[in-house]
Amino acid sequence: MLSECKKCGKKFPTERSLHAHFKVHGMTLADYYCEFFPRKDLLTRQALQFKNKDEYFATDFATRNNMLEWFSLADEESGRQVAMSMLLSRIKSKKLTVAPNEVELFFADLPPIKEYKRLFGSFTRACELAKVQPMFSGKLPKEWSNDFSGRKIAIDTREQKRLQFANCESLKLDIGDYSTLGSEYTNTFVDRKSFDDWCGTLVGDNLERFRREINRAKTQNCFLWVVIECQMEDVCSLAKKSYHKPNISFITHNMRLLQHEFKDCCQFVFSGSRENSQLIIPKLLCLGQKLWNVDMQYFIGGNR
Repeated sequence: MLSECKKCGKKFPTERSLHAHFKVHGMTLADYYCEFFPRKDLLTRQALQFKNKDEYFATDFATRNNMLEWFSLADEESGRQVAMSMLLSRIKSKKLTVAPNEVELFFADLPPIKEYKRLFGSFTRACELAKVQPMFSGKLPKEWSNDFSGRKIAIDTREQKRLQFANCESLKLDIGDYSTLGSEYTNTFVDRKSFDDWCGTLVGDNLERFRREINRAKTQNCFLWVVIECQMEDVCSLAKKSYHKPNISFITHNMRLLQHEFKDCCQFVFSGSRENSQLIIPKLLCLGQKLWNVDMQYFIGGNR
């Protein structure tokens, strides 16, 4: 199929050759697409910023807050159409075989699971309409509300900023930073990460080392929770303040790839703080397989 220049009508065999042609008109990609394919924020009706072609045509809102406000104001039919369009676009562009989980929905600037539940009755129903399965479909067990603070926790000897538990023991762990012992052992481990730890783990050689660690958990029929001690909403502001100025788009891209590759044995969760990590880690460890198929970010909340 030939690509036609909207400026002069000339046809080109590939999109790449069409893009190269824009120079003849003294136009950048942004100039061309913003002039001939103008897109506006559905809430404010202001022109959307052009970064790259794929993102430009997949974007309906300038900010996440604009998106959330639009959904709060839109009628249900319009909301369903836009929410489904956004989900389908994500699935197609990333060639996903399962639907995004709550963490991926957030960083992809898609509506959260609770919005899909409101519009479609359940996230599972929205996924059915999109012809994919949810990444995680389990329900939070009633035991989640139990107090696990007295359970004995094994802490890796290399853990430098260890959390404090009432009953713990230092051991060298092959996987993660925290686990349980003896009859309490559930084949479940937790890797605790600060914001900077999380950023550093998902780039360069560290990424491959971490992939090997997750794969080690998989081969041993274990599950690794990666608990990041910040709010998802704070990631961009933390990146700006960081000395290393991490590329958050690249880091979340790598996180998504790992999450889809190891969805049966790993899950990333943003706890919000060290205090929250201390509360949820014993629950993740002691409840074990009852939580492996639960989208934990959705249930712990604290993020929009």
